[in-house]
Amino acid sequence: MIHTVFYVIIFFTALVISNVINKVFPKIPLPLIQVVFGLILGVFGAGEVLRLNSTLFLAFIIGPLLFREGEEADVKSILKHGRTVGLLVFPVVFITALVIGFIGHSFYIAVPLTACFALGASLGPTDAVAVASLSERFEFPKRIMSVLKGEGLFNDASGIIAFQFAILALTTGKFSLGNALSSLMMSAVGGALVGFAVAWMTRLVLTLMEDVAAQDVTGYLMLEIILPLLAFFLAEELHVSGIIAVVVAGVMQASGFKKITLFDAQVEKVTETVWGTVTFILNSIVFLFLGIELQQIATPIIQNAYYDNVRLLITVLVLAATLFIVRYIMLSVYYGFVAKKRGQKFSRYMDDILLLTFSGVKGTVSIATIMLLPDEIAEKYSLIIFLTASVTVVSFLTGILVLPIVAPKKEERVDNIAKIAILTSVVSELENEAKKTRNNLGYITTIDTYQARIQKLIIGQESSTMTAEFNALQLLILRLENEGLENAFKNNDISVKTYRIYQTYLKELERSIVHRFVSSLAFAIAIFMRAIRLVLSMILHININFNRKKGRRMVGDSKAEIRDLYFKNTALIMESLENLEGVYDADLINYLQSERLRTSQQIAVGGFINRFINKRLRPNNLDEMMRGYYLERKLIFEYEADGLLTARQAKAMRKTVNALEDYSMNDNQSNLLYDFLEYKPK
Repeated sequence: MIHTVFYVIIFFTALVISNVINKVFPKIPLPLIQVVFGLILGVFGAGEVLRLNSTLFLAFIIGPLLFREGEEADVKSILKHGRTVGLLVFPVVFITALVIGFIGHSFYIAVPLTACFALGASLGPTDAVAVASLSERFEFPKRIMSVLKGEGLFNDASGIIAFQFAILALTTGKFSLGNALSSLMMSAVGGALVGFAVAWMTRLVLTLMEDVAAQDVTGYLMLEIILPLLAFFLAEELHVSGIIAVVVAGVMQASGFKKITLFDAQVEKVTETVWGTVTFILNSIVFLFLGIELQQIATPIIQNAYYDNVRLLITVLVLAATLFIVRYIMLSVYYGFVAKKRGQKFSRYMDDILLLTFSGVKGTVSIATIMLLPDEIAEKYSLIIFLTASVTVVSFLTGILVLPIVAPKKEERVDNIAKIAILTSVVSELENEAKKTRNNLGYITTIDTYQARIQKLIIGQESSTMTAEFNALQLLILRLENEGLENAFKNNDISVKTYRIYQTYLKELERSIVHRFVSSLAFAIAIFMRAIRLVLSMILHININFNRKKGRRMVGDSKAEIRDLYFKNTALIMESLENLEGVYDADLINYLQSERLRTSQQIAVGGFINRFINKRLRPNNLDEMMRGYYLERKLIFEYEADGLLTARQAKAMRKTVNALEDYSMNDNQSNLLYDFLEYKPK
């Protein structure tokens, strides 16, 4: 039991680490990183503990993902391209199964043709999760995404149904096309009916809860999470398609008129957050399991002297190429008819054909499908399990390598001018209001919050070169602040308490550095050295300082010590920035100097704790923040009305304001550190 828990912890730790690596190296696809982690985990024995149960994998992993896809699906757009979707869901899957079956059988005559058809059926459908992960890196045309999403929703069901036909023929030795087609229709229609019925029953339960005033956000969320499981297992129990039941349940769950009520708004907010987290975890699990299963399946076959590894490699490459060739040919024939019917040139559709062809990558669903083989067949024909896993990985790697060539890259159009103008206007208005009040500390903290947002927008607006220069200068400032703090501490100019409070400010500086890989090493070294200095300084001086400062009123003294230290560091930083004129962009240096002077004025007026501690641990500027959000919303409306903001930009900015306002009004914050800093011994 402990052994299993240990591997589960390692498993989820790998999810976190893979995501971090992807953030540092964004050009490496996250799924590829996770597959590699899966291989590593497999080498260390994770496959012996974390075994893939195909039925549970389809129900608890693929089912919820397809359910959410169904909820978010643009049904109108999918129906618009229904013929293309239908081609990829049914003819392409079944013809692929047949072609792969014949080719696989030609390489290994000893394997029955029907077993090879099972191999082809498992490799027939495109993996929706794999496609979604790849599409994040490219700007696919809307029509292509509609086709791929429609295909991803339904082709898993067609692949599993084709696989079941192949297994039936393999185990009984009989196959009837008429019976197969009728079974296919019964399974698909039955699954759709089950999905519709489950969604209808869910809606009925919610209506009854509403009628008796028993609506509950948590209860609704739990009901929605178990809905795909209920649809899947009920459909499987009735021997119809569980995957289609899940998809239809998702589509039906999202249908209907949108009611503007407080309950629905609360449900929408929580649902988006929870499903976003669940979807990320499930997607990551898919690719980790892909790596683990590949290692578990491939190792015994490769080490088996009965099989020629060169022949195995050739077989895998030929089968992977066949997947794309069959898809390309069928799409070309289809678009050839479309072009002829519309009187257009065939070359007009070539980009769409290539995108759809190389988006037909396979994933863990193929492995989960082939693992549905009965135990006696799986032991006898373990080769087809190996071929399925290997061809799946090769097809996925092909998509990663080829799609960047044929797909248009995402253009990151950064236009923060209007946003910067709006936030700057808010700051100006708040500054005017602050002059009219005696106690303006709340305004100072609020203005500082807005200035931090403006700074991020300015840096995001600039080129990568400007960002790199900004990071370098920020690292210089951080180093000078560190040196000034350490010297003051060693000379006993500041207390341990002051030292710790100032560390909070340095953490603020760290967070403001938006670093990329080139600056990540320097950033990491700077933070590491600061941590080392902190530990050494605490070991050497903590006893001395505590003895000297015992009984002293720390809060008042800390404010004075911090103010003096900040001003000394400011003088060093201003001088260093002046010396760098001509080396770095002049406007950037002027901006950093003006920001330093502005914060120095705040330190002189309001004190360091109000500036850097209160706003994080015990906000006392809620009224001023609400005033800022009101002004921001007002300006967003005015800019949109004047055509200075698009509706999409305005919507995004309103979402940001809403999120910040909700967070600001949240009073469930721990005040332990603040209480410690403000504690005065009697």
